[in-house]
Amino acid sequence: MSVRRARAARWRRAAAGLAVALGAALGCAPHVDARFAGASARADALYVAGRYREAADAWLAASCTARSGHDEDEAVYRAAESYVKAGERRYAGTLLARLAAGKGERAARAAFDRALVLAETDPEQAQSLRLQALEQHPESGVAAQALREYLAHVEEQAGEGAALSRCETLRTRFAATELDEAASYECAVRRERHGDVALALCGYLTTAQRHPYPHGALWDDALAGAARCEERLGNPRAAIGTLERMLAEREHAAFFGSYERRRYAEARFHVAELYRDALGDPERAAREFRRVYDEHPTSLLIDDALFEEALIETRSGASERACATLRLLVNHEPASHYAGCTRLLCASAEAPQRSCSDDVKAKIERDASR
Repeated sequence: MSVRRARAARWRRAAAGLAVALGAALGCAPHVDARFAGASARADALYVAGRYREAADAWLAASCTARSGHDEDEAVYRAAESYVKAGERRYAGTLLARLAAGKGERAARAAFDRALVLAETDPEQAQSLRLQALEQHPESGVAAQALREYLAHVEEQAGEGAALSRCETLRTRFAATELDEAASYECAVRRERHGDVALALCGYLTTAQRHPYPHGALWDDALAGAARCEERLGNPRAAIGTLERMLAEREHAAFFGSYERRRYAEARFHVAELYRDALGDPERAAREFRRVYDEHPTSLLIDDALFEEALIETRSGASERACATLRLLVNHEPASHYAGCTRLLCASAEAPQRSCSDDVKAKIERDASR
């Protein structure tokens, strides 16, 4: 067989294999229930139009046409959602209770939503249902928020100490579940509020250690809390070390930018503040403020960081550097509220297009008196 014929044969075999694979995939594709799809579309249209009571009835009608348990549960859930919008919370609660008692995909969400529906009319019953949902569905995506709501209600009714005690109990109970991180973090937050700063520091560090980057959803929040406690305990260098530990995990993306967590730029900015205010090292602080611009290009703190850098340069007598920093600020963020104040720090700056606000003027005056 010639090379050309052999190659053609290989292509035919590959094409045949692909056809078989596609046929199998299509054969396994879920069958679209036209009747249910039509009923759902009508119900959804009513919901979008703001006709929530009618939408709820339409979703219940759609649930009766469903051929699968998944479709039926989804329609009942949408009906409950519509009843809530219509102000018919009693009907919504009944439907959510039905879903929560089942084994479907909406059972967990329905259990938590049922507590929310009762929060205004029967807060104690809502608390009981919320705790029950937490115990039955700690893996739910809304469990962490429900835990915060549960503890907030305890604090509102019985005080900060009771909420902290309850939090510690729940932390132990949920230690082997996916709620461990949220419970541990919430207890550390409440320890800090209660004034137990050393214990809060331990709690924050434990949370970050048990749920490290990149999987820990509260990892950066925990390290930020730990740094805050270290600062309150009079150890700014330890606080800087903790913030740098957070920033050390910052990953660069394959093509451009980085995987930016919301605390990163804030952490770099605070590192600069600590060098300036706590450690009395303005030169290092100026470099750290510039890193906010260099390393966090999407941050809303860039103009603040550049202005703080310019203030340091002005105070140290480096007027040319200050002017260059201010030009960079205006070029990067011409709408910044600092843009109208450049002439106050740099005599050669272009005439601003807007006046300098009183709060920035006061900031410049405070900085000059350091």
